[in-house]
Amino acid sequence: MPKGIMIRTIALAAAGIATGLLLTFAIVTTTSRPAMANADIAKKTGQPCAKCHSAPPALNAYGKKYKGGQKK
Repeated sequence: MPKGIMIRTIALAAAGIATGLLLTFAIVTTTSRPAMANADIAKKTGQPCAKCHSAPPALNAYGKKYKGGQKK
């Protein structure tokens, strides 16, 4: 393979990889959501996160009562 063609092939491959990485970064940063759990509540109450959450950020029955102000 002539040197000029090889250099162009490598340059195109590098450009393709860079484009793919840029698109991946753009998708991840624009579609991610902030975490909803608040570790301060666990620290304040001394309870583990699992006390209120079955599968974070979803609340279990106890977590829903706590959030509604009906603490036990």
